[in-house]
Amino acid sequence: MRNSSVNFRRLLPCLFACFWVAACAKAQTNAPTVAPVKAQPIYEQCAPLNTGTGADDAVAKAIAALKSQDAKARAQAAGQLAAACDRRAVEPLIDVLNDADLAVRLAAIDALGKLGDPTSVDPLVGLIGDPEWRVRLALVSALASFKTFNARNMVLNGIANPSDHVIKEEADLRVRCAAILTCNQLKDPSYSRKAILFVYNFLKMPEPNLRAIAEQTMLELKNTRNGVNELVAILKNDHNPELRRWSALWLGKIGGDAARQALEFAAGNESDEGVKAVAADALKQIK
Repeated sequence: MRNSSVNFRRLLPCLFACFWVAACAKAQTNAPTVAPVKAQPIYEQCAPLNTGTGADDAVAKAIAALKSQDAKARAQAAGQLAAACDRRAVEPLIDVLNDADLAVRLAAIDALGKLGDPTSVDPLVGLIGDPEWRVRLALVSALASFKTFNARNMVLNGIANPSDHVIKEEADLRVRCAAILTCNQLKDPSYSRKAILFVYNFLKMPEPNLRAIAEQTMLELKNTRNGVNELVAILKNDHNPELRRWSALWLGKIGGDAARQALEFAAGNESDEGVKAVAADALKQIK
């Protein structure tokens, strides 16, 4: 009897792992189909900005057009200034960030992100609480394009991070997941790991439609610069065995050589029997 009890205790981690994999697989099977969430483009910003002086040149005319009564003309002017690489455009574009017309606001955000003048970071950050999801989505590209901690940190902790805000709408979660994927596109990988762990929490949401968006975001990590590498690092180095099991499960779903190699190592060398069992099961999906 004693030997049976000991053997059962030894089997507990594997039994838990099998139950955990089955539960996650069931959740994945029952998830509704959703449109893909993608990383947003990161701009090659103007460096440095020029400083024109002509009163009748194209830049001066576009700046003047930002005050037009026609919203379409204002939006077109902002689009023209995005490609001007002229310092004179920065302040007038900041002035129209709160334009009554959404298209104008989006064009101004896009233009300031492409121009890259550091004085526009704080005004852009000031829009993060905007209730219009398209504004927040535009901010992902604009702020991520600045190679400064303040701007990129706000993409991570201001847009991707749910904080204490309860997510109830798909559009809100889509913006956050787009920010997470964009953080994983940055050459600086220091923003990537934390961004992925936000999705770990999104996957626990009770609403099936929101969980489906989170699941699709996990699969999309394979198309980012850092996503798979970060999941591999979690599997290899994280102290929390639950996170290691989670990482192994998703590496199996994502696939690829890096995932396969990490799972092979974990299946043979992992100290936690539950993680080892999940890694072995995930490896079968790839093979």
